[in-house]
Amino acid sequence: MLKLFKDNLKTTNDCIILATPLIIFVSILWFYIQYAINAVDNNVKIMLSIVTATVMFAGFLSAWLYMVKKTMELSKKTFIFDIDRIKSLWYLTSTLPKGIGRLFIPILISTILSIIIIIGIYYMVSNWIELQFGTLQLNPDILYALLAGNKDYLLEATESLSINDISAIYLLYIVLNFCTALFAFFTLLWIPEIVYNQRNAFKALISSYKKMIIGMPETILLFFYILMLTLFMKYICLLTLINNYLYFLVLIIFYYYIVYIVVLLFSYYERNFTEN
Repeated sequence: MLKLFKDNLKTTNDCIILATPLIIFVSILWFYIQYAINAVDNNVKIMLSIVTATVMFAGFLSAWLYMVKKTMELSKKTFIFDIDRIKSLWYLTSTLPKGIGRLFIPILISTILSIIIIIGIYYMVSNWIELQFGTLQLNPDILYALLAGNKDYLLEATESLSINDISAIYLLYIVLNFCTALFAFFTLLWIPEIVYNQRNAFKALISSYKKMIIGMPETILLFFYILMLTLFMKYICLLTLINNYLYFLVLIIFYYYIVYIVVLLFSYYERNFTEN
């Protein structure tokens, strides 16, 4: 596994072109969300905006993940002439619509299921917290402070709350993070299973569970490695709260982190479940 983690740095560098469509889509999605926030003024428009964003996300993810697979295949080849590199670049561009055609439906279903499960987790945890501490009054400032991890801002946002409410809010944050991490663990190989076998989302989920069990304890090690990188990335992002000049540096690291994690998952899946 250590060799896989180390070799994945080189593979990510070879596949760094994957960051380009990722940056473009995130920018488009951000502008759309900003537009929707200002334009939406009733429940119908809210639902249409959510559906549009979900379809956009699933469409991009299906195209991009298929491109990841093809880029990793090309990274193993040696190109002697520049014309061959140009042809490979054009080939990768052409894989984007192919990915939508082959993976859109299962990716869309898995996206919707994930959203429903995460919302369900939040609902159940919130109800459990309220049973223990009573009704909570969570305003947007408190939620922002919790997500950002800004202690000073959090103290300012919660100074009017009782100790009981503050304890409940912190417990809610901890339990939600734990449940979300648990969900991420059980769906670790779900996306690679869809991409490599082009199965429907439900069959892919069941098959990914079986492969997780087969891959124990390496699967657990892989998950905790990704978890540690994610926590590290979270604290790196906090640098933008300290110094705005570090924003672009952190943004570059963030995009590299996403490509690295996806390539790592695909490399692990290829090594354990396709090459043999």
